[in-house]
Amino acid sequence: MTLVPGDIVEVLTGDNIPADLVLIKTSDMKVNNSSLTGESEELVRSPSDKNKNVFETKNVAFFGTSCTSGSGIGIVFKTGDNTVIGQIANLAQSASTGKTPIAIEIDRFIIIVCAIAIGAGLFFFIINFILGYDILTNIIFMIGIIVANVPEGLLITITVCMTLAAQRMAARRVLVKNL
Repeated sequence: MTLVPGDIVEVLTGDNIPADLVLIKTSDMKVNNSSLTGESEELVRSPSDKNKNVFETKNVAFFGTSCTSGSGIGIVFKTGDNTVIGQIANLAQSASTGKTPIAIEIDRFIIIVCAIAIGAGLFFFIINFILGYDILTNIIFMIGIIVANVPEGLLITITVCMTLAAQRMAARRVLVKNL
């Protein structure tokens, strides 16, 4: 069954709210908005209590919440991505996640290490070429120098540092979205 704005819906105890509803009749209806607001306290819904701010009015029940007691009848006014929780999901998806300062520094460090490694490899390639070594020996030596200059422990070092930083922030009760 597909709901469209204007449909009338009856919500009973234990039901999930199927769309954003304007309540026209309730019977001791309480909803749990924890999925939307994070607060676990049940909120009383009443068709007579109206407010200009849709989030503060008591005659609205939102999609994604549940009816914990009582019942109510409401008119659908938003469905799907147009609901409040749908708009929050769209904002979360469209939010740009720029590079973190540590990611920028790691990228810079990698570029510097690669430039030094390639530079040293080319330097020794040219020196060995001038000294008269054959081309195959020069290429193998150059590749060896480049590979030897790449730090193998970089990945584990960064992982351990980020873990320690996360533990310190958790001890201070810091909520980190993207480390």
